[in-house]
Amino acid sequence: MLSFALFVLCATDPVTEAGTAYRHALEALNGKNYEEAVTLLRGALQKLGEESDSLKYRDGIARQRHSYYPYYEWARARILQAKTEASIFTRRDLLKEALSRLSQTRHPDAAVRLEEAKEQLAVVEKAIELDGNFSSAKTRIEVLGTSEQFEDALTRLDGMLASYLTRDKELGDLKNSLKERQTAYEKRYEGVLAQRLGDVALADPVGAADSIAEILKPARIPAAAVAKPGPPFIWLAKFIVLWDKSLETIRRAPDLSADEINSLAGAFEATALDALSSGVPAGFRAARHVAHAVRMARLNRIGTGAEDVIDTRTCQTIVQAAQGTSSRAAQDVSKLPSTLQEAKTLENDVPARQKQLEDLLQKILDGAKERARLTAPIVTAETTLADGQMLGDMKELDKLRNALFTLESEANFGTLTARLRARALLAHSLTEATLGFLEGEPEARVLERSRVPGWRAFGFDPKVDERWKGRLSPKIVAILEAVKK
Repeated sequence: MLSFALFVLCATDPVTEAGTAYRHALEALNGKNYEEAVTLLRGALQKLGEESDSLKYRDGIARQRHSYYPYYEWARARILQAKTEASIFTRRDLLKEALSRLSQTRHPDAAVRLEEAKEQLAVVEKAIELDGNFSSAKTRIEVLGTSEQFEDALTRLDGMLASYLTRDKELGDLKNSLKERQTAYEKRYEGVLAQRLGDVALADPVGAADSIAEILKPARIPAAAVAKPGPPFIWLAKFIVLWDKSLETIRRAPDLSADEINSLAGAFEATALDALSSGVPAGFRAARHVAHAVRMARLNRIGTGAEDVIDTRTCQTIVQAAQGTSSRAAQDVSKLPSTLQEAKTLENDVPARQKQLEDLLQKILDGAKERARLTAPIVTAETTLADGQMLGDMKELDKLRNALFTLESEANFGTLTARLRARALLAHSLTEATLGFLEGEPEARVLERSRVPGWRAFGFDPKVDERWKGRLSPKIVAILEAVKK
């Protein structure tokens, strides 16, 4: 009230009184004392109601000259005051009062300020109109939250915050509640994700490839509940994309080349490392399990000895690549906090898988040596029988027959492929036939000697004699044709 007192003391005539009151009103307005400013402006208008671009007067201080727009400043005071009011109804009354004063002013910015006040009043009046529907609108949002459709609920709530201007606290509390429940919901899904990834680590990604997508399906958080989930689910989405892209290749893992295996396994190894940085330890183990499975599928196929010559080069290339990725994985696992429950399991898992690969490699290398030993008599026999100079050496042929007979008697003869066994038996049959003719036996007797090994050879491989086309005498060819019958 000090400014009002000064106004009284300094007053000498209506213009001076009005100008002094106007100046003090602007000071009150700048100090956000809106009611005081309006009181002073009202007093100024009672003394001088005509607005002016330049009001001149002398007061107790000095000559004064300034613009004089009390109606405009009155309106501005009410517009600013409306923004601070909690009651939406008081806010409406203040804005209506501001519009009334703006209609009376001659201020050059009155039109802009008038539109501003109208826009604010429209928002306030709409909020008043909506206020009666607040309870039902809030209930709908709560129902969405109960049904775990948090994204829709939060979107509607943001709309309500813009419309229900006096319900900030209620709606703010509701928003916090929805956010907390949404966070808890995502946390529960993280538990589901860890469990499902644990199931993936126990599944057969190669033999039962179609089951992996079904295992992971329940772990995908619904977008209606959480549109932008955290890093674990971002990682899951990337893993699923990689899985879908690699599915057909994974199915063919037993038949892939070393480069294809290393590329495929390397992609899942990289995803495993991403899982650690995304806070998904179970994802690290699951992704490495897939990489390990495709490697083992190829090594196991080679280890069965299905090919005549065991492909040790491919095995060594695959295991060597796995050693590199295992080393990197071990380094990353070692950086995990010791308080992490899964840390010890992951630490033990890395060398255990690598050892399994290396043990299988050693078994394959040992098998390859044994295969080479068993194959050597076959190659020697075929070379000897193809050499015209050796065919007349009965002593050498007799040694050859005995070597083949010894090979067929070995316990490991059955580990040879059907093609190799067929080649060994056919070489035996050809040796018997050649010796029979050299010994001067009749054709019937020669056929008798060569029939059993020849018949067994064609049983293992009906086309075993194709490698001998054009290289056998007509008599031997006739014996073979008779053996086939």
